Amino acid sequence: MNHPERGEFTRKFDREILGDESAAEEEREAQRLAALAQDEALEAEFQKILSVLDYRANWLRERFPGFRPVGDLGFRGRRFEFLHEDKVVGYVEFRVRLTDSQQGLRIESFMELEGQFPRRHDYVNFPKDNVNLDRVKRFVESKLLEFAGPYQDAYGS
Repeated sequence: MNHPERGEFTRKFDREILGDESAAEEEREAQRLAALAQDEALEAEFQKILSVLDYRANWLRERFPGFRPVGDLGFRGRRFEFLHEDKVVGYVEFRVRLTDSQQGLRIESFMELEGQFPRRHDYVNFPKDNVNLDRVKRFVESKLLEFAGPYQDAYGS
């Protein structure tokens, strides 16, 4: 039997009721394609967030001579280090990952500034299928402001 466009219910019916083995194969292929599409959509959401971080990295580079982004991270995200007299005195780090339940995306921020404040941590969660870029921007900007004021007060020229 050739059924080029069977839906999920039809495949299930044909497989379970009519004993059609081709329906089981179609079901596996449909599940594989659905998983692939879901992975691609999730990757697109990650890339939206990373594009905001990349934009802010360039923005920080223009404003702080002692700024450097760090590459080759063991996680998905960005780390920004701030130097004074060739020594790292502080950093802001953003990590992007799935939540523990795998139902959403989480952006975590970590920051520390020598002599000003110990390590701080914060995060915000998003649905994994539709990240609100305005909210991402507001979160990233609020963390950069939280860091930049004390950094400028302590190490600014």
